[in-house]
Amino acid sequence: MTSCSAGWALSAPVLLTLAVCVGVAFLSAWVSRQSHFPGQRSFFMLHVGTLWWLLAAALEMASQGPHCKMLWASMAWPGILAVPTFWAVFLWQYVNTERLPISLRRVWGLTLVPVLVWLLALSNPWHGLFYGPGSGPISAEVGAPIRYEHGPLFFATAVYVYLFMSFSLLIVLRAAFASQGLYRRHYLAFVALTAVPWAGNIGYVVFGWTVFGFDPTPFSFVFTLLALTWLIIGVRLFDVLPVARDLLLKALVDPVLVIDPRQRVIEANPAALQLAGVHDGWQGRLLVEWPIIGRDLHALLQPQVASAEAPLLALTEPSRYFEVRQRAIERSVRAERIVLGEMLYLRDVTQRYLSERQLAEALSLSEERLHTISALHAQLSEQALHDPLTGLFNRRYLVEFFQREQARALRERSSLALAMIDLDHFKRLNDSHGHLVGDEVLQAVAQHLQGNLRSTDSVFRIGGEEFLLILPDVELAEAVSRVDCLREQLAACDLPTRAGALRVTLSAGVALWPSHGHTLEELMQSADRALYQAKRDGRDRVLVSQP
Repeated sequence: MTSCSAGWALSAPVLLTLAVCVGVAFLSAWVSRQSHFPGQRSFFMLHVGTLWWLLAAALEMASQGPHCKMLWASMAWPGILAVPTFWAVFLWQYVNTERLPISLRRVWGLTLVPVLVWLLALSNPWHGLFYGPGSGPISAEVGAPIRYEHGPLFFATAVYVYLFMSFSLLIVLRAAFASQGLYRRHYLAFVALTAVPWAGNIGYVVFGWTVFGFDPTPFSFVFTLLALTWLIIGVRLFDVLPVARDLLLKALVDPVLVIDPRQRVIEANPAALQLAGVHDGWQGRLLVEWPIIGRDLHALLQPQVASAEAPLLALTEPSRYFEVRQRAIERSVRAERIVLGEMLYLRDVTQRYLSERQLAEALSLSEERLHTISALHAQLSEQALHDPLTGLFNRRYLVEFFQREQARALRERSSLALAMIDLDHFKRLNDSHGHLVGDEVLQAVAQHLQGNLRSTDSVFRIGGEEFLLILPDVELAEAVSRVDCLREQLAACDLPTRAGALRVTLSAGVALWPSHGHTLEELMQSADRALYQAKRDGRDRVLVSQP
């Protein structure tokens, strides 16, 4: 191959190509520093191939000798094949949200054909299958562009490239038809990015179109660079996931909305649109203006409410309940987190909420019934242990109370007194004034006994006009004194009845534990003997049982 010795010349096409090279280099450096997005490695390799192609094209246009131009044209082939190859791989990963980076092994595998074609192009002087013998300058002017006579290997390579371009177009067209709104415009931009360079290349290969006498494909990268810059900066190409997320949102039966920092709805799945009853003109609409759910959702997003864990959104028409979960959409730029918006996920908990409410109502009703039953049980227990006429403890409670006081007396090594009381001539009083007056006398005597005992003493009604006193921690003399005091006070007291004020007296017998007996029955028998002795001796007196 003849060496390049004819020199170099800068021209407007060369400067334009070099300017695009600088832009592509900056774009590649920016992409390499971004947080991972689907197809990031293949996107970077795409720009490496573009840079290679543009540099080779610039050197071809700047060189003056025809052999130099053909050499740099052959040098461009790795980039020419790498661009459609990695563009197709990038689109596949991006559209399908393939976050797993393409492995280095596959990168080397995808570069195998470009390297092989490169070697075939460089060895063209020996086989002439890439560029035919008719290839040469279009004029005798120094630095004139080369008109290439394309050989069979060139066209085979073109078919290889067009297969990748066709695959790329199918990917983005399918994604565009499968999406709507912002996503559809997003993918239509990818269609243009695919179609414009391809159209330029087809025009060159099939129809012989040229720009400044050269293949117009590298110049079409001016459009590609500007379009990608606009997509990245203006549309924030890598801040949203494309059709895979769109398809995922469509598949969800629960409503999902995506809002920007100004609380404008920029994305909503069909479930959200159906719930709100909107069809057209919703994209970019403020959340608070959305029908049915907008105002309540806006209220839930306020700082004082948003801190609650999964707040509940209640809709009256239709009657449904949703847990609202928020997820910030962020990106990291130079260790700084930028909030791009929020995703609102409305989880339908209508059945669970209604079940929980029914369960709560059932539990409340059960608690209310249990409280009523407990109150009735306590009332019945109280009635079972108390005499209904006087309110005093009855004989049923006597055994339990005595056993408790007896056990305490054993622990404290103290004594325990018991007194049997009977009203004197109570049958005569009943016969003279009637049973109602007799009942009133019993009630008054009960109040008299209760009002003049210690808090540790207890009084029981054990039958008709008979009462029993239990006096803990007293000796026999003190017990007799206390009971006798009760007797004197009662004898001096006028008891109010419907028959007028009446006076009654009592007789009592006192026994002491353990002197007069060890069991309740033994003590009651001893006190009862003393009581009957007091009645035989003339009544209105207190006697002590003999041991």
